[in-house]
Amino acid sequence: MRIADYIFKRLKEEGVEYTFGIPGDFILPLYAAQERCGMKTVVVTHEPSAGFAADVYARLNGLGVAIVTQGVGALNMVNPIALAYAEESPVIVLAGAPEIHQRDPDALFHHRVKHHETQLRVYREVTASTAVLNDELSAISEIDRVIETTKKLSRPGYIEIPRDMVNVDAPPRCATDHRRVVDNRKILKEALEEIIRKINASRHPIIYAGVEIERFGLMKDLARLVEKLNLPTVTTLLGKSVLPEDHPNFVGNYIGNLSLNPVRDYVGRSDCIISLGSLPIDFGVASAFASYTPNIIQVTSQEVCVGHHCYKDINLSDVMKGLLKTKALKRRSFKPLKKSPVKKKASSPVQKLTMVSIIDELNDFLTKRHIVISDVGDTLFASIELKTDIFIAPAYYASMGFAVPGAVGAQMAMPSRRPVVLVGDGCFQMTGIELATAKKMNLNPIVIIFNNGTFGTLRVMDKEREYLKVHSWDYVGLARSLGGDGTQVDTTQGFKEALRTAGGSSNFYVIDAVLDEDDISSTLGRLAKDFRPRIQSLIQ
Repeated sequence: MRIADYIFKRLKEEGVEYTFGIPGDFILPLYAAQERCGMKTVVVTHEPSAGFAADVYARLNGLGVAIVTQGVGALNMVNPIALAYAEESPVIVLAGAPEIHQRDPDALFHHRVKHHETQLRVYREVTASTAVLNDELSAISEIDRVIETTKKLSRPGYIEIPRDMVNVDAPPRCATDHRRVVDNRKILKEALEEIIRKINASRHPIIYAGVEIERFGLMKDLARLVEKLNLPTVTTLLGKSVLPEDHPNFVGNYIGNLSLNPVRDYVGRSDCIISLGSLPIDFGVASAFASYTPNIIQVTSQEVCVGHHCYKDINLSDVMKGLLKTKALKRRSFKPLKKSPVKKKASSPVQKLTMVSIIDELNDFLTKRHIVISDVGDTLFASIELKTDIFIAPAYYASMGFAVPGAVGAQMAMPSRRPVVLVGDGCFQMTGIELATAKKMNLNPIVIIFNNGTFGTLRVMDKEREYLKVHSWDYVGLARSLGGDGTQVDTTQGFKEALRTAGGSSNFYVIDAVLDEDDISSTLGRLAKDFRPRIQSLIQ
């Protein structure tokens, strides 16, 4: 079988229906092979968008693929793949390369940076596995290894295909499988016994669930465990919605000192934090957890730690399945919170639009037919109070420009869901042009631009400066020029009506939501209070 044919055969077996990318001369043979194999591709406007779209597609589908050319294409996409690595998203990069049979170490070729291996060396830093298909005898084994590692670790893989290897016939997989087989039953038994003792001895245990719950397909197991133990549960911001937010045991999103008071209080008084698939990362979580270490059971895809005692060769799935099977755990008497409807303040038709009113109206608007994609900045922080069953955002790596191309990947992965995009004006100006791709693919995201004319998150950490201003665009005019529709609003009533109109439209729809530059979410206000003194101490 030809090498390219095998690649696309394997990707189809893994459920991949679409790839994302931009053609280039070093990858043209692979694009032609892709078409021959019946694999569809989504050609975007810029390589970073291919990475973001493939990332979101992977988060929802289990595997995503981006195809780019040598140098200018692949290196242009490093940042989105770095995001995918940091946030454990299973994306495979297929990159073109010059012919191997005509290579001269001293010859320069277009798109070359330093050496033939420069691009490979860069990608080794942002992926979990890499392969260069320069030998037909090992090509099949190398393809399988990268795909299997990508799925096992839920982190990106990189496959480089020289132009003259695309259509070479390769023999079936013949390499010996050298994977280490570990009998972890004794380790798992010991770890579970220690975990059970610690939970049973505690008075106020709480589950802290993170994004690995979703990455490794454990969301149903999490809900079963929560209900079995009847424990209050909080989630990370990156793992928002890994437990349905209308679940009676759901307390809220925990992000350290930036959390809402009730959520912070629940975690603060816990004497046993059962951290499942989460990593105490930035925004105050790491510092907040530092004092909790003796009380934390930390279970991830890589290891399990109970206080200062760590176990290798067991993982999140092992432990959760063990906890679900055991009859030794005590069920608690936690009474689910009474979640009374949020009372909105009476508003007049001319009440000025605010971050709070946008989230209020979205909570009334969103249904299980939607999927929310947020960019970074205050759209993300405000979303702590947003109720949705699928929420995707770059909440750890925090790369701007994620949401609009991410919406393309989301709707290609889940066509039954309509994306609702939350994006600041600065983020939109990076990749908003991908609405043209949405139109081309007959997609219809609803894009809400939080238009405050500034890089708001940076402004609250520093002060008003010329370089923190965002130049105003005619966002509605841009949407129409790309084949969509939209409207500009600056009142709560206007925003409500715009949502209603957008909801009834079959086209993509942009809502230019004009906000005062001083209007921020309560979470961003707490972030500013925490970060600003540190930033100010470093500014001369």
